[in-house]
Amino acid sequence: MRRRGPLVALVAVVLAAAATVAVLRPWTPDRTEHIVAAAWLPVWDPRAPASLGTALDVGGVTEVSPTWVSVQPDGTLSTTPPPPDVLDRLAADDDVLVIPTVQNYADDEWQGEATARLLADPVAAAGHRRALVDLALTSGWDGIDVDYEALPPMAGPSFTHFLTGLRDDLHAHGLLLTVPVPARDEEATDALAYSYRVIGEVADQVRLMTYDHSWSGSPPGPVAPTAWVQDVVAYAVDRVPREKLVLGMATYGYDWVGDRGTTVQAADAVALAEDVGAEPRWDATAGAWTFGYVDGSEQHTVWFEDARSLAAKQEVAVTAGLRGIAVWQLGGEDPQVWEAVGEATGRGAPS
Repeated sequence: MRRRGPLVALVAVVLAAAATVAVLRPWTPDRTEHIVAAAWLPVWDPRAPASLGTALDVGGVTEVSPTWVSVQPDGTLSTTPPPPDVLDRLAADDDVLVIPTVQNYADDEWQGEATARLLADPVAAAGHRRALVDLALTSGWDGIDVDYEALPPMAGPSFTHFLTGLRDDLHAHGLLLTVPVPARDEEATDALAYSYRVIGEVADQVRLMTYDHSWSGSPPGPVAPTAWVQDVVAYAVDRVPREKLVLGMATYGYDWVGDRGTTVQAADAVALAEDVGAEPRWDATAGAWTFGYVDGSEQHTVWFEDARSLAAKQEVAVTAGLRGIAVWQLGGEDPQVWEAVGEATGRGAPS
């Protein structure tokens, strides 16, 4: 994943030739068709509610996934609804699907091992599935976005079995299942629990998390270099129907000291550069901005993604004929991001 006789010989030759033509001829989607845009709304960022209005009105976002629910190590669910004004805005727009994200993030880390144990227990997994469906129904959601990260490789079968049952339960009530998956390409050897092919068969939508190529525990670098995003998309379209694929895109970056990075949203990075007197440099290869500065005795390196970055990656999704894009995250992003998204969705209004 993150995945004979003369007649047979003749068929093989024909298929090989067809494959060669397919590789040489790029995908050419109907440019009259617009993509769909989704956005994740983190409940912990106080700037997210203001971004929501712009995302809906200017960006034409039609799917919002608030991070309302987390799975605790013991398998129980913890909910943190957003402010009333966010709920009111989402309820007021009939065109917007509310598909909250359930994450296995607790105690300041991804609970991969604990979640794997939960899903491996048939009784516990069934109870967990029922709890999620009940929560979706009582809350009036349009579906569930299952973001279970850091699962060990052997958890793959139980994870997809769980997703299949959850999908069936949700569909019985007319609800959707979306699943974010770690970015993978032909070179990837991690994230083996996430089979693109199987999850693509089960889920209504597969969201490629094409970010954190460089992350808080790595050496400095772009979080979503364009060539890498293209490789991930190429890997995905061979395994998942294009109409189910959504390209997840970053609106943030990191400020590194050595190989220790701190997350910075685009707006924070711009303010930081001005504060320290640095001039961000556009890296055309990566499709991202970078700058460095010294604080005391420490050398800092910053990489971040803005509207120009998003437009470059968004074009990858459009060219590949994907269903759409999903923006991580609302709050602190470059405001111009939504103008680029609005052009692609065809639903946006001038800011």
